[in-house]
Amino acid sequence: MLSKIFGSRYQITGHLGGGGFGQTYLAEDLHLPGRPTCVVKQLKPKMTDPESLQAARRLFDTEAEVLYSLGDHDQIPRLFAHFEENQDFFLVQEFIDGEVFSQELLTCQQFTEAEVVCLLQDILTVLEFVHQQQVVHRDIKPSNLIRRGSDRRFVLIDFGAVKQIGMRDSIHEQATMTVAVGSSGYMPNEQLAGMPRFASDVYAVGVLAIQCLTGIYPKRLPEDSRTSEIRWRDRAMVGPELAGILDKMVRYDFRQRYPTAKEALAAVRSLTGITSVSVLLAEQKHISVDVLLVWVERADELFQQQRYRDAVSAYDQVIQANPNHYLAWFKRGITLENLQCYEDAAASYDRVLQLQPEDYLAWYRWGNILEQLQRYPDALRAYEQVVQLQTENYWAWHDLGKVLENLQRQEEAVASYDRAVQLKPDFQLAVDSRKRLLSQLKQVDTLYHLQHYDEALASCDRAIQQNPDDALTWFMRGMALENLKRHEEAVTAYQRVVEIQPEDHLAWFKQATLLDLLQRSREALIAYQRVVQLKPDHVWAWHDRGKLLENLGRYEERSPVTTGPFKLNPIVKPRSTVALVC
Repeated sequence: MLSKIFGSRYQITGHLGGGGFGQTYLAEDLHLPGRPTCVVKQLKPKMTDPESLQAARRLFDTEAEVLYSLGDHDQIPRLFAHFEENQDFFLVQEFIDGEVFSQELLTCQQFTEAEVVCLLQDILTVLEFVHQQQVVHRDIKPSNLIRRGSDRRFVLIDFGAVKQIGMRDSIHEQATMTVAVGSSGYMPNEQLAGMPRFASDVYAVGVLAIQCLTGIYPKRLPEDSRTSEIRWRDRAMVGPELAGILDKMVRYDFRQRYPTAKEALAAVRSLTGITSVSVLLAEQKHISVDVLLVWVERADELFQQQRYRDAVSAYDQVIQANPNHYLAWFKRGITLENLQCYEDAAASYDRVLQLQPEDYLAWYRWGNILEQLQRYPDALRAYEQVVQLQTENYWAWHDLGKVLENLQRQEEAVASYDRAVQLKPDFQLAVDSRKRLLSQLKQVDTLYHLQHYDEALASCDRAIQQNPDDALTWFMRGMALENLKRHEEAVTAYQRVVEIQPEDHLAWFKQATLLDLLQRSREALIAYQRVVQLKPDHVWAWHDRGKLLENLGRYEERSPVTTGPFKLNPIVKPRSTVALVC
């Protein structure tokens, strides 16, 4: 396509973009001295039958006349020519040297209130002129705004009505062809229904301003489930006067909005204490994106060299040029952490969260710093935000547990450590933290069931020092020792239980099975006999006693356990010696 000539006059030099309605090219006008640059839009009708083509031609000529009249405004590109060639329609417009606003939004996530007022005045001033010409733009969005390089004013491009030419399927779709004109997120409900009006443009400008304040793409902003109104105020730092104006601009019902740009502009101009657009533009020091990138890269390089103080100074330069550069604030916080300047680091992360309230990593880093500063209630809030934004962040669950411990909320801390281990079973730090806390809380039973036998044993020993006659603790000590294969010691623990509670048939049975395992048969028989005396229907005691007698060749002493009230299942499955049999 490069070097192709349209209309025997406009030579293509570059491709600017395109979509379903056509393509946009950069071109040179070969008929004028110096071959000035211009923009050529090629519109392709979807239907080319004679009737549809004739209807598209009439619409094209009508819209071209509108664009010619709009070109009288300094902030709307002039239309130089329009023509038809090979059943395609062409518009030739003034080239605007500047930056598409969507690109600017990529580098500046959030705007200040003063900057948004400046933006509103600039765009609404142009839109007021458009509405006075009885024209609805229909497609106001960041990519249809160019920040002119010479004076930083906004230029409004790509009027939506022209796109109808390329989108009509036939002449019978006049009633519905406006439905697709516009961009999702910036179109109100009446425009989606194919009935755009002046208030539809007001809505689009209001949504754009909210995007600049919050840094959130419009489709991601939540809606009130009851009223369908956009919920955005909690995500931006803005005064009530401007917030009220924006709320009115983006009302769900168009009848509750400002009817045209004129009324919306008057409301914005009524704001007090905010610099006017002309003054703000004159005073701003516009740093190019390239310069900002150089400063950021320089700061990153200094950080990698561990020249942290110099890196902080470099990030400060970026922030001075763009106070809303959240990434510079974030990296500044990390650098200050390395300098152990925790208060300053906390302030940097706090600023990041003002700009990006849903940045889970900033919340996490902020929580780490607050924990270092022993500001535990604030650290708790930070970690709670992290696990709300990232429910499977096991590190955050662990660190939340640490803070809860410091706040003496021990049971909740155990639950946090539990959650971390559930998410990552091999997360040893969380496993150790949970064991340590359970040991401190003397939750022996929990430690045992989590198979933390060493910790359960240590906890039992501490409890026994305080109360040597606690039979239950001696019993749990025996079970822990049994699982640690320290059978002789386990026997001693169970012996201590029956000394304290002679009628504890379970302790007798556990002791008997271990004595049997240790081949201390005589003592095992005595223990089994004690079990069946205390609990005559203890099936397994009868069974294991019988097996032991059989192994000793004392067949005549076996009891008939397969008859009477017992009636053992003929298929006896192997039992673990550590099973808790009641």
